[in-house]
Amino acid sequence: MKKLITGISVLSVLAMSIVPLSVSAIYIPSASSEAIQKQLDGYTYITEFDVSENDPNYPSDYSLYIRIPEDSETFCEVKLLMKEDYDALNITIPDGNGRKVLSDAMQEAGINGKVFTDDDIKCECRIYNDISVGDVKALYSKLKESKLITEFVYSSDLYSIREGGTSNELLGKFGFCSYDYDTGKWTSPEEQLTKYNKLVEMAGTLLPGSAIELDSFTDKELGFTAYNASVVPADDMTIEEQIDFALKVKEETGIFGGYYINEKTAPALKIDSIDLINSVTGDSNCDGTVELADAILIMQSLANPDKYRISSQGRFNSDPGNDGITSGDALAIQETLLGLR
Repeated sequence: MKKLITGISVLSVLAMSIVPLSVSAIYIPSASSEAIQKQLDGYTYITEFDVSENDPNYPSDYSLYIRIPEDSETFCEVKLLMKEDYDALNITIPDGNGRKVLSDAMQEAGINGKVFTDDDIKCECRIYNDISVGDVKALYSKLKESKLITEFVYSSDLYSIREGGTSNELLGKFGFCSYDYDTGKWTSPEEQLTKYNKLVEMAGTLLPGSAIELDSFTDKELGFTAYNASVVPADDMTIEEQIDFALKVKEETGIFGGYYINEKTAPALKIDSIDLINSVTGDSNCDGTVELADAILIMQSLANPDKYRISSQGRFNSDPGNDGITSGDALAIQETLLGLR
C-alpha cells in the first residue's frame, strides 16, 4: 500500500538551489547524528514540513530527503525523517504474561503508556506523556523486586525514517485541500482556489508554455471539496528542476509537490537509551568500571559541556540522586574509590 502526501507549511527557500544534507530543520542530538547520517547517506535534504499537533499519521514535524539520480532518470527515492512523539521502554519478562505484568506495574508507578508485545515475553511500552528518570527508576525497582525481568531499557529521542519515492510527474501535482486536526476543518474552497491561482501565475512565469490541469473531488458525506492541479511543462525537466519549482511553489503557497510513502515503516532508531539492568553507578564514561577517570569526566563536562559530553547512559550512571550531575557526584566517586563510602 502507498499513499500520496503533499506538504502543508510555508518555508523560505533560496531560489535555484537545493539545501544541503547537513542543514536539517529537525533538531538531532549530537549523539545520534552518526546513526541518522548513515540512514541518509546519498540523500539530499529538501525541506521541512509542519504538521498539525493532533495529526495521527504524522505526530511531529518531518523533513524530506531525496536521492537525486545521477543520470536523466525521472524517478527517485525519498525518505522522511521524523522525531517520534513518544519514549520507549523495552522490557523482557521471561515467565510470560508480560502485557498484564507491565501494565499493572505501570499503573502502580503512575506511568501512562501503551504496551506492545507479540509473545508476552518481549514487551515494548510507548509513553506519550512526559516522564522523569525518577519515574523510570520507580518502575524498574518495582519489577526488579519481583525478579520478573531480564531486560529493561529506556529510550528517548526516537527517530523514524519512512521510505517512498517520487517522479517528475508526481512533483508536478499539487493538492490544495488538507484537514486541520486542531480545528476539525477542511481547507475552504476559496482558500484552495486562491492558492491555485498563485500556482498558475508562478507556472506562467517560471515554466512558460506549461499547461495546468485542475480537477476537483467532492465528498458530500464529509462535506468538503478538494482541488488538485497538475503542472505539465512544455519542455522536459530534470528532477532537480522539478524540485526547484516545487520548492518555490511551497515558498509562496505552503504546498509542495507530490510523493508517496510506503505504509510499512522500519523500527524507530532509539538513539539515547539507558540500560538499567546493566548500569554501573558512577561509571560516567561507560567502560564498565568506576575509576578516577569517571570523576574527571564529570568535572570536565561541567566546566566545558560542548567539548566533554556524557552519554545518556553515562549521565544515568553518574546521577543516582536524579538531581542532575554535579560536582558532588564526582566527589562521591572519589570517596568510594578511597573507601570513604
